[in-house]
Amino acid sequence: MTLNIAILGLASFYGPAYADRAASHPDCEVVAAFPGETTDEQRTSLGCPTDESFASEYDCQLYHDVDELLEAGSINAAVVTTKTRRRADDACAVLDAGSPVLTAKPAANSPQGATEISAAAVDANLPAVTTSPARFDDAVATLGRRVHNGAVGDVVSVRASIRHDRVPEAGIETNAEHAPEEAGSIYAMGFYTADALLWLADDTPERLSGELSHVNTPYSTHPDLGAATVYFANGTIGEMSMTYTTDCRDPLGNWEVEVVGTDGILRTSHHGYEGIHWHAGEPADRHAEVFGRVQSPILDRQFDAFINAVETDSCPDAVPPAPEQVADALTLCAAWETAASEGTVDL
Repeated sequence: MTLNIAILGLASFYGPAYADRAASHPDCEVVAAFPGETTDEQRTSLGCPTDESFASEYDCQLYHDVDELLEAGSINAAVVTTKTRRRADDACAVLDAGSPVLTAKPAANSPQGATEISAAAVDANLPAVTTSPARFDDAVATLGRRVHNGAVGDVVSVRASIRHDRVPEAGIETNAEHAPEEAGSIYAMGFYTADALLWLADDTPERLSGELSHVNTPYSTHPDLGAATVYFANGTIGEMSMTYTTDCRDPLGNWEVEVVGTDGILRTSHHGYEGIHWHAGEPADRHAEVFGRVQSPILDRQFDAFINAVETDSCPDAVPPAPEQVADALTLCAAWETAASEGTVDL
């Protein structure tokens, strides 16, 4: 059976990225799309497809109203990557219409929105999956399994950091995640670290202290640096950090995770190399060449996990993190934002 997939939102990296994966998947076909509240010109500035180019590439029907798309009744599942301020509403609409959903990250622009998705998934008894790339990296996933198998004993400390190149200035006013009215970095990037802490500490967070700063992206209204400490009920301490670097994510990698336990330490990072060769010479010739390890195809695995859940009629939490865990992670992000202005927050 071929699964008919709808893509809701084309102003995010994830909409076109998942459309490409759906089109190349042997069991899927992109049959419908909702471009979202953006014009062709705005999406072009973001490096995203126009209405015509997307419809032509995937030979699919375009709708300019989500309800109309869903009422057509031609889809089996949907990817939702619309603007974060409406992402939860769109995801819930898909679930209410009887189709599983895969959202970009963050799933919503607030913990409340993520909770609404979780409730809609339970009511519909359908998978609600949130893009969580770190969980599909070989090294990070192996670290997680070892932690939960007791390989380092009782966990006493978890440190998670996300390092990313800066959000581009071009088109930022309509960027699905980083426009002034959207969720911004504390949710879009902070979600990585919050999810890692809750996944690996595996305990109840009690309070959070943190700071946020804005020094490296003058064209953005959102913070680009941050650090937070989370105190868990069993005494475990977690640390989160977020850094928007000066456009040099590659080859430095995206995230790092360290878990300290009573019987050992686990540490890893996500990148696509074992070594770096920095080439000198004239300015135009200077570059970094990476070699060694092949980077894990994290989004391919994320999409495959979603499709497997759809094909097996799985439950709402078929693909971790479960929808309620996504809401818990966004609660940490919201607390981080509050603590930066008001001081330590009780959770």
